[in-house]
Amino acid sequence: MASKTGPRALGSDGSDFMHRERVASHYKASATNKSRLKVFIFLHLLLWVFMVFRLSTSLFVTLGFRPPAYLQRLRLPKSQLWEYVWLVTILPCLFGLFALRKNRIFLMQQYVLGIFVFGFCSTAFTLYDMYDDMKHYWKTKTTDQYILGYPLIVVWYIFLVIAVQLHTYSLYIGYQLLKAWKAALARKKL
Repeated sequence: MASKTGPRALGSDGSDFMHRERVASHYKASATNKSRLKVFIFLHLLLWVFMVFRLSTSLFVTLGFRPPAYLQRLRLPKSQLWEYVWLVTILPCLFGLFALRKNRIFLMQQYVLGIFVFGFCSTAFTLYDMYDDMKHYWKTKTTDQYILGYPLIVVWYIFLVIAVQLHTYSLYIGYQLLKAWKAALARKKL
């Protein structure tokens, strides 16, 4: 044993490291992937806030309120169905955050399933659906819809590509956490 003030214990020259205990690999994977998933969930929440702001005028109208003047001046384009479907991804994000606290497998499964269905599938379908519009804009450089002076189709494609990447990484890390937690649970049962 090493001490701060005294000499090193006899017989411990540092070559006995092979016999020391190590942290199991699934615990290391769990710790690193938990912090990664927290970052991805935070980034997802930033995109979610951006989408809520974008839909704010239609949400005001749907709820029976008059939108504030600054939102009316922005003249945001009409909302689409996929945007409301994508907003549901806040629920799986909450499941993911709650699952991280105590390695809850069921909540992590709900997170992975919810992000796949409401996040990944809706954005992938929208990319496919808007492909013709993007192709037309790419060839002609003209469009009839603008948002804050930028072509709407380009802004949507930027958003959707970022969202698809975020969902893909989140699904991968969620799956890795499920594997690590199931391995730890299997060892506890032995």
